[in-house]
Amino acid sequence: MPVTSTGSAQYFSKKRGLANGIVFAGGGFGGAVLSLALDPLIRAAGPAWAFRTLGLSTIVTGLPAAWFIKERTPIRNGGRLFKNPSFVFVFVGGAIGTFPLLVPPFFIPLFANAIGLSSATGAGLLAGFNFASAVGRILSGILCDKIGPLNALFLALSLAAISMLAVWPVSTSLAPLTVFSVVNGMANGGFFSTMPTVVGNCFGSARVTVAMGMIVTSWSGGYLLGAPIAGYLLDAYGGQGAGFQAYRPAMFYAGSLALGAAGFIELVRFRTNRNFLPRSRCGSCYRVLFISIREENGEGRGRSTFMSSFWLSVCLRRWCSVPSRLETRV
Repeated sequence: MPVTSTGSAQYFSKKRGLANGIVFAGGGFGGAVLSLALDPLIRAAGPAWAFRTLGLSTIVTGLPAAWFIKERTPIRNGGRLFKNPSFVFVFVGGAIGTFPLLVPPFFIPLFANAIGLSSATGAGLLAGFNFASAVGRILSGILCDKIGPLNALFLALSLAAISMLAVWPVSTSLAPLTVFSVVNGMANGGFFSTMPTVVGNCFGSARVTVAMGMIVTSWSGGYLLGAPIAGYLLDAYGGQGAGFQAYRPAMFYAGSLALGAAGFIELVRFRTNRNFLPRSRCGSCYRVLFISIREENGEGRGRSTFMSSFWLSVCLRRWCSVPSRLETRV
């Protein structure tokens, strides 16, 4: 995860969001294909050979990609990142946000059975969720370049929260459950594709590898405990045999945590730019301003004040289009 999250962030600046969205869309399409292919493969070859096939396909596709990925930006020490309140808010928001994001893909097939739908329909809904996740990753990447990554991440988490709090509890038939699967899948994918863009734009390409490593580490709690907590709530209110009403506490638990994560991301955006519509500068403009001031004081290593002022004007005009060579010096 950290490698795929940071590779494209080091190579793209102006279209960083779209690049991350396309990279992460591969995971969504892959999940959709596996949702449809794994079940018949298990029936045909058995669980052991099904998972051997999955492992071999991962090796065949993953090793060539790992061989050709190269670091473009020198890695800097990220030990001081926790002294930055914006990084702490992103860190905590991401840690909280992963708890609810994995609840729908685990619960959609079970909930489909609870409202009287077949297991095949549940698998189809899960495949639709994954396809929507892939589309949402690309759309969120485009939104990152249009309205700013912090705004895009806030919208993704807010959409996830609204879908789990308002749409999922009333999805008692196929049509509304399909709407929920699509909407929540798009929001789910948007979270994973916008986070690397947020980190790259806010903390610089030189720190994106270390920063994303720290943030992805914070997701381990949500990966391990998010769905089990929802399962515990389901069992506490009657289990799968108690009907779809037993799922509602788990829905409200997941939706509330997604809303809380959106609040932490909004705090970061509010600290950088209090206007919602303009793109958040995420500190890039201020890094260039720092370079400009340092160079005017004679510490610019030969770079002229004219050039630093020029790059400052470019940054302010284009809202965070800062070349990576400037980011690596701060």
